Amino acid sequence: MIELSPVLMRVIATAVALSYAIAMPDIAHGQNKNVQTKALPAASLIQKLRSFLGLNPPVAVGGSRSDNEKMVCLVSPWPGSPIGVSTPVLMALGPLNEMRIEKGDQVLWQQRASSTIAIEGPIPWPLKPLEPGEKITLRVRPRGASGGDFASFNFEAANEKTLDANQQQINSLGVNHRNWINFITNLKPENKSILTAILSSSKAPGELLDAFKCEQASSDQRQN
Repeated sequence: MIELSPVLMRVIATAVALSYAIAMPDIAHGQNKNVQTKALPAASLIQKLRSFLGLNPPVAVGGSRSDNEKMVCLVSPWPGSPIGVSTPVLMALGPLNEMRIEKGDQVLWQQRASSTIAIEGPIPWPLKPLEPGEKITLRVRPRGASGGDFASFNFEAANEKTLDANQQQINSLGVNHRNWINFITNLKPENKSILTAILSSSKAPGELLDAFKCEQASSDQRQN
């Protein structure tokens, strides 16, 4: 029987341990994976969000009534509500050809898709922070729409007190998505106005906005 020195035995043991860790990465790191797993919003929470906000109907692009009519569903900022944060994320569901921010007759910012790659997903606020009470128009052109067929959304930023309060709430929630889900779960109907503000923040968990689906507009809505 060959006797191994203590030093050589430690070297062999270390090599075996390293080989095991490389060959079995899921076992070696399984606990860490479980810690990083996100808690998806429950169906009841999504129902609450939809109840609080209502389903914003799609907007007919350019007022067109043709068979090729394209619809736009904007989820951030939320149509019909004041912008509650000074740097809202821009997000429309579905691929886009173009997005613009206008103020009066002036185009402050625009982004156009290429012939092969559409504009999709959230877009960080591309301008300086909005001033309290500032008015802007967001114009969106979906994929396949002609050059002049935009859906227009008019917005006004909230007052200074509201902007500051909303930002303080967002800062307190941080980047942990569990804090966001817990906060919204415990939100009372009388405080629902803050919901549109915090969902427009760049810190809001993406799965909350992804949960919204827009209803198809009725023929009456399209003609109005």
